[in-house]
Amino acid sequence: MGPKKSNQSSRKSQKNAKSQNTAKISQLETRQQLKYSSPQLQQSLLSLLQRTFSSVFADYDTLTTTIQTVKANLYARDYRAAFDSPDCLLAYVVRWSSSRALAYLHVFGDLCPQIPQLLTASSQKRVLCVGGGAGGEVLALAALACDLNAQNVNISAVDISDWDDVFARLRSGMAREWQAAAVKLDNAEASDTANNSISMQFEQFDILDAPCRLDVTKSHVSLDTEDIAVSISNTAPCLDFSLIDLITILFTTNELFAESKPRTMTFLHYISEVCKPGALLLIIESAGSYSHIQIGSKTFPVQLLLDHTLVSESSSSSKKGWEKLIEDDSVWFRVDEKKVTYPLQLENMRFFMRLYRKL
Repeated sequence: MGPKKSNQSSRKSQKNAKSQNTAKISQLETRQQLKYSSPQLQQSLLSLLQRTFSSVFADYDTLTTTIQTVKANLYARDYRAAFDSPDCLLAYVVRWSSSRALAYLHVFGDLCPQIPQLLTASSQKRVLCVGGGAGGEVLALAALACDLNAQNVNISAVDISDWDDVFARLRSGMAREWQAAAVKLDNAEASDTANNSISMQFEQFDILDAPCRLDVTKSHVSLDTEDIAVSISNTAPCLDFSLIDLITILFTTNELFAESKPRTMTFLHYISEVCKPGALLLIIESAGSYSHIQIGSKTFPVQLLLDHTLVSESSSSSKKGWEKLIEDDSVWFRVDEKKVTYPLQLENMRFFMRLYRKL
């Protein structure tokens, strides 16, 4: 019995040490000033959205009707129907990307100190926003990069829906509002040759297509479910996961699993296979039972499955996976609507959060 008790004590000590190394959001909030939650900065993002999409707000009755249609489809988890028309996409941006951008800026700037550290590094920075076509994370990242005077930052968003027109409007709006920062107006990977700049581009494709062959910006991508093989040309750095410094999957995980559980698991294993050491992976999703997933006859919280796939599986094998830097299963973000103005209701939201770093 003696050795068994010793082993149990050792495992308990390792677990306690691991939990102490993983920061909780409440600890981060009490250790630092929450600069990126200020009403002044929030209002600047909301005003940018309102001016950029002024034509959408002009027909308020049509907008509110479309919002209800999108909301019903989202509630039913019919994500393809929710984003199946240009009007639905525009309604989503002005209704939901507004609140999301405020929350993401708070997360990027206040709760994840590793992200400002990354953006202010002297080297080229490449960020990939999976499911980022609606622009919330791109707007927040660009705002943070501008505030930090970050240089040579490339932000790529990929999404299954056609957000190209919306994304182009948003990119032009940011360039117009933030003329002091070198925000690129074009959709090219200009950051490879231009310093002191923030460049951004959008590509439409289903990232879960595996095996698949995709022709994106004249680039060849091939994923294979058997051996997780990849072949990517150098002309599409946004798709070469071995070059990415930060991947964000924000309020997209449920959508990916709804599309296909097996392909989502393949994708998670794939990025664990090819991402470079030190790369960051930020995942945010709705907290509570809405983010439970059924596997066989059992139901699990999505974050438990993520931790098991990205951290636990790698620790029990010879392959290097991810380590958790920050975790919290219930983070509240609230907007004080008495201190900001916007034509539509702004969402308070509760979400779980994980920040991983590739080993």
